Amino acid sequence: MSKTLGQYLLDGAIPVGYRPKDVYSKSDLRSNMLRLAKDDPARYTKTITEVKRLGDEFATNLGISVGLDDIEPLYKTRDAITKPALARVKKAKTKTERQDIISETQDKLLEYAMKHPGTMGEMARSGARGSSLQLMRAVGAPAASSDEKDDLQGWLTTHSYAEGLRPSEWWANNREARMAAVKTQNEVMEPGDLSKILINNTSDQIVTISDCGTKNGLLIALTDSHILDRFTARTEHGLPRNTLMTPRVVSTLQQQKVERMLMRSPMTCEAQHGICQHCAGLSTLGVINKIGVNLGIRASQSLGEPLTQLALNAKHGVRLSGANPLETTGLEGFRKLLESPASFKNKATLAPEDGVVTAISKAPQGGYYVTVNESKTYVSQGLKPTVSIGTTVHAGDVLSEGTPRPDEVVHYKGLGAGRAYLVNKLSGIYKDSKINVDRRHFEVLAKSALNHVRIEEVDDDDSAAHGLVRGDVIDYNRFRNIVGDKTQHTDTDKAEGKYLGEGVLHHLAGTQLTQPMLAEIKDAGFHRVRTSSQAPTVSAVISPATRNPLLNPDWLVRMGHRYLKQSLLEGAQKGQTSNIHGTSPVPGLVFSGEFGEGENGQY
Repeated sequence: MSKTLGQYLLDGAIPVGYRPKDVYSKSDLRSNMLRLAKDDPARYTKTITEVKRLGDEFATNLGISVGLDDIEPLYKTRDAITKPALARVKKAKTKTERQDIISETQDKLLEYAMKHPGTMGEMARSGARGSSLQLMRAVGAPAASSDEKDDLQGWLTTHSYAEGLRPSEWWANNREARMAAVKTQNEVMEPGDLSKILINNTSDQIVTISDCGTKNGLLIALTDSHILDRFTARTEHGLPRNTLMTPRVVSTLQQQKVERMLMRSPMTCEAQHGICQHCAGLSTLGVINKIGVNLGIRASQSLGEPLTQLALNAKHGVRLSGANPLETTGLEGFRKLLESPASFKNKATLAPEDGVVTAISKAPQGGYYVTVNESKTYVSQGLKPTVSIGTTVHAGDVLSEGTPRPDEVVHYKGLGAGRAYLVNKLSGIYKDSKINVDRRHFEVLAKSALNHVRIEEVDDDDSAAHGLVRGDVIDYNRFRNIVGDKTQHTDTDKAEGKYLGEGVLHHLAGTQLTQPMLAEIKDAGFHRVRTSSQAPTVSAVISPATRNPLLNPDWLVRMGHRYLKQSLLEGAQKGQTSNIHGTSPVPGLVFSGEFGEGENGQY
């Protein structure tokens, strides 16, 4: 493949091994420069300075111009896609059939647009400016458009913005344009509010100690890039515990046909306060996080910055064929998962108990009834069952299309399963929007968002030893210490029905062991686990992200959030105190003093 002058110039500035295989793109350049920054910070500084100098020079001396040929549709190729599709749309008998044809046509037009010659095509392909969707509408055709309810209209637009829309096409697309204008005004304000909420939820997640001592973690595939910069949780495949996972280590393991490793994670850290250095892993600069670094605020900022892009993406409302319109996406989906509102749009139905699906019937009001054993559950109108009669299910398994509510996942599967679910769903939202964020940030957030239990029943011994009464809300670390008092090692084959006395994978102490859970634990290589025959009866406390900080027993920390009157009244009624030297910076700032006491002194 022949190279352009620009590629030769960039090759001269970028070291071998950090250049793309063929064309330079914005995403490839960014990921390669991040890798260089971790591998060789000094060389990165020189390289990125030279790359910037080249960019400044060409932007100043040459610039970029767009001519008419850059926006002219390739009529023959474009019409070969749109004309047959328009004929099929006219023959379609249902709205759903028309929507499917339009989505399929849009996919083909996107592929066509990305092959369009000229400056605009080059910019879109490289990621420098614009997107495939914008290019498609300019040189191809918008094809699909949404209405004010964000539902795909049954109207196929076959002309481009460059040649001008027909009046009927303009009318159909104008509904989406008005909706986008309103979304832009409303939703650009929301990311700022969400970022503050995230910080208030995670600001106590500080690096407090070197090593919490855990031998637990998350199983991560070697093909997953998020395995890098973490430490191994146990000795396996010839690697000792706390081995740093680097590209070279990954390559060596892959040659040994290893598929996954148990890696330490902020979500499974067992530090009594905050997160330890080894569970945190390396920073974005490729160095160990120093004690005192506030991982919570860093995670919140890393997650908060792209929220504006998620909001802006919503106004372009394009739906590809094969995409699930019932799936939780964008800024709306991000907030929905964190808030778990009562009116949870497209909520999936979960199995109420272990058993077999014995019946599926249509409900008179719309939707379906799915019966597990003798328990009948309702699938909302617009959603379809994903199981069939005779299917064996376990409590909490998904029975229908849609998105499970996080609090229902926790109710059936446990607090740890809820954390894992939240990480997977939130990271999926960013990934679908082509936003690459380190998964450890989601793990920090999940640990903070799902971290409290309410004591429902407690025996006299626990009440005396730990000062607990029925109705107390305590954090998970305190509950883990209580459960850990009365545990013993048990073979996994004999552990069903017992309670975990320690964290295993994402499952937390106090979780009652079920058959599917034990199968997952055995598959991960755990043949013995610490268990207890009984544990204090608790229920997970799932609060919306806007109210979760109010669960903190430190009244002064709560004053850094909102609902100040409620915090003051509750603090006075219960005689609550504040720890100036805790992991939250708020009390220390209020008293103009230091905060936090690490193993090497204050930080």
